[in-house]
Amino acid sequence: MITAVVGHRGTGKSELMKRLQLYLAGREIEFVDLDVEIENKAGKKLRELFLEHGEPYFREMERQLFLESLQKAHQEMYIVVGAGFDVSSIPESVRVVWLKRTTDLDGRIFLDRPRLNAEVSPLDEYSKRAITRETHFEERADEIYLMPEGIFDNHHRAMAVEKSILAHQLDKIGGAITILPEVLLSEKRWKLFKERFANRGVDFFELRDDLLTPEQLQMIVADLPGETLLLSCRKKLESPWLLEAEEGKSLLSRVAWVDWPLELGDPSEISAALGKEKLIISLHDRDRFEELAKFGHLASHLKYAPLVEGFHELAAGHQWQLAESNRRSFLPCSPSGRWSWYRLIQKGKQVLNFWRESHGTSADQPSLWSWLMATGPSQTFAAVLGSPVYHSFTPLEHSDYFFKKNMPVVAIEIGREEWGQAIPFLQDLGLRYAAVTAPHKKAAAELTKHSTLNAVNTLYFDEKNNIWQGTSTDEDGFAELIDGVGMIAPLQKEIFVWGGGGTLEMIKKLLPHASLFSARTGQAREGCDVAGLSPKILIWAAPRAPQTMMPPQSWQPSMVFDLNYKEDSMGREYAQACGANYESGLRMFVAQAQRQRLFWRHCEEKS
Repeated sequence: MITAVVGHRGTGKSELMKRLQLYLAGREIEFVDLDVEIENKAGKKLRELFLEHGEPYFREMERQLFLESLQKAHQEMYIVVGAGFDVSSIPESVRVVWLKRTTDLDGRIFLDRPRLNAEVSPLDEYSKRAITRETHFEERADEIYLMPEGIFDNHHRAMAVEKSILAHQLDKIGGAITILPEVLLSEKRWKLFKERFANRGVDFFELRDDLLTPEQLQMIVADLPGETLLLSCRKKLESPWLLEAEEGKSLLSRVAWVDWPLELGDPSEISAALGKEKLIISLHDRDRFEELAKFGHLASHLKYAPLVEGFHELAAGHQWQLAESNRRSFLPCSPSGRWSWYRLIQKGKQVLNFWRESHGTSADQPSLWSWLMATGPSQTFAAVLGSPVYHSFTPLEHSDYFFKKNMPVVAIEIGREEWGQAIPFLQDLGLRYAAVTAPHKKAAAELTKHSTLNAVNTLYFDEKNNIWQGTSTDEDGFAELIDGVGMIAPLQKEIFVWGGGGTLEMIKKLLPHASLFSARTGQAREGCDVAGLSPKILIWAAPRAPQTMMPPQSWQPSMVFDLNYKEDSMGREYAQACGANYESGLRMFVAQAQRQRLFWRHCEEKS
């Protein structure tokens, strides 16, 4: 089979191709990266081609080379195409895998790729095209791989899970997946879906009557004879069909369970028809919570899946589930997917728990990769705590370390005012190790009652003494990032620091004579005399936020060191605008993470 890998700019398609060559080594497979093929044929870099001939020329060359590659293929092939490739022109016989990341629509700024429209900002350039491309990828993809954020190199557990997903070698998956109508759009898609998940140990395949037609329901039942099926009723008008029509009765006889939401009305009739052993009663409206207890005797299982606004509500739902863990499942929901971590922590601890391959039916359903990474069930876990954290590399970076401890590593969003609510609940839930990001480093220091540190980015819970221990690895990471820059004190005044926040004290310690600026006002901080100075080096230490200003256009630093590693960083945008050399915060992050693991090992040895 020929497989085309598609995805947005900067998603990591070329790096995935390199990993695929490792995963599938020993098999007769050809790997083609169209960008590399184009550069080889033209004898020029992509940037030169765009500048000299424009995008239409490049796209036509890409299309021709793609067709030539298909014609030459005499064996299995993986071929990576550019983000702007017309995916509708890919023949139906070619399997299309969409490589997707949660940060795709945040925007990315590129320093090593040609600009496609220099008349708008880099993020506007990216975003306008990405929205259209997203629709095209969705329409054409036969499979979607929701890839985690981070660098896979040398993270063996992460690579093993990725290989099992991409090579269709899954086993003992567990959990539940909702069958979405898009997997039924063609025979090929449905065949590939079954190849990935049928007879692979999925606990339940959910069939929803609001997503699938009666004909599709019947077809799925016939095509998944050995699987456990869960029929979820979401349409009031369909209940008579289920109970009275021969097709409905046949469907009910085949499924293991029927999920009846109280929002559809009194479940007495369907309970009498099915018997309580086959019925799940669910509720999605938190204002009607008491009704679950009222009708609970009519079903064998209860599912509570409300919108949850904060940690108090999350804790209440968790306590409800714990009261009868074998008979209750709690699936918190949110518009942003912020409770995905909780569902991972609950893996193996409740009967119903959904994961997703693509967008799923809830943003809080963990991705398939995250689900498989969480070994479960585990009584303790590790996390990165902050806001925002959905883009964090921490879960992947520490995956091997905590896999050896049978612990999941999750990203937990905690708002600025939620710290006091969240920490006691997370501690009771089993949080034992944490990386801490903005805006909670000062609160973390207070939690540990540290004698010298005002900001802490690493936590360890000492169960024996019932105390939190903490340290900061920011200084080590920053020293690695700047690598001796500014060691000559008189030159430090020409190092300008833009922003700082919770890292400002650490920056001042390593660069005591640097010139400091507020990223909100653009003014030099008190005590900094910058008259007649311009920066040779800029340290970017500010978030992308409405109140963050750009430095003056008159500044022309030769180097920008960015404490952020996110690809839409304003520091990256500034470096592109002024033509400066650029170093992202990735080196700082990796160095910090290495020292976090050393701290945790030290704490473990002492406790």
